Amino acid sequence: MKALKLFFVVILLSSCATKTTTLDEVQKFIQLEETRDILFTLASDEMKGRETASGGYQLAASFVTNFFEENGIEPFYPAYKDSLQTKEIWSYNLVGRIGSFDNEKPTILIGAHLDHIGINEENLEDSIFNGANDNATGSTAVLQIAKFLATKEWNQNVLVSLFADEEKGLRGAAHLAERLKEEGVSLAYMVNFEMLGATLTTGENQVYMTGYNLSDMPEKMNAYAPEFVQFLPEAKQYNLFRRSDNYSFYKIHNIPAQTLSTFDFKNYDFYHKAGDEAEKLDVGNMNKVISTSAYVLARMFEDQVSVNLTNEE
Repeated sequence: MKALKLFFVVILLSSCATKTTTLDEVQKFIQLEETRDILFTLASDEMKGRETASGGYQLAASFVTNFFEENGIEPFYPAYKDSLQTKEIWSYNLVGRIGSFDNEKPTILIGAHLDHIGINEENLEDSIFNGANDNATGSTAVLQIAKFLATKEWNQNVLVSLFADEEKGLRGAAHLAERLKEEGVSLAYMVNFEMLGATLTTGENQVYMTGYNLSDMPEKMNAYAPEFVQFLPEAKQYNLFRRSDNYSFYKIHNIPAQTLSTFDFKNYDFYHKAGDEAEKLDVGNMNKVISTSAYVLARMFEDQVSVNLTNEE
């Protein structure tokens, strides 16, 4: 009888451990109010436009570090910091891991740039460039997705990073990509989040992917959330694939590394302007996009889906 009871306990625990993530589960976990709070904090005047020289980036990084610590996201480097220098000014990427790390397993990186362009005193009406859409939205997405993923165990290594100095030539991401390569960290693929605060012209709860035809990532993601990932002609026209933090990981690691965004050149007029503030954004749709992204990634991890390059750039 004891053996029989033990058998059923083992079966029960096994079934719980392999329970498939549902979209409803993710939507209940990633709350609109918390998404709004994170976004408005990162895009507040107190963050001084999240630029290193003003000290604003350090304030935002401190907020992110506290969020990681409170939600079980462990440091991948001491104090989460991957330090780099740009024009004699030191800054740092923040790099966390979810669960343990085993370099024999595939590693997936989820990232977004945390920095923005800071303060322009010559702009008399509003000197602080808050960078709400660019890229407090992407940073918020990474934090909320990481918080959800940290509630489960994965058969892959999962790293999350908030990049410095994107606005200074994608330098933070390039530094981390080089460092991971030198340290023998073998990345399977990388997903980057950029400018998610305006609803894509094609419809709600949709994103486009840069380098759409470069890999089978859009197809793999849409298998779990049909029509979630769209093709945007302007993304190819303006070569956005090379203009965000995904590009360094693609170039240095030769892996699928692509950006999800909702900014389509028709739906938001405040790119790199002082008017890029949180009050102008569609946080409801943004929260849907974050939830769907978290769901898709969780399902891909559970099914151990591989992502492959399909075409040359």
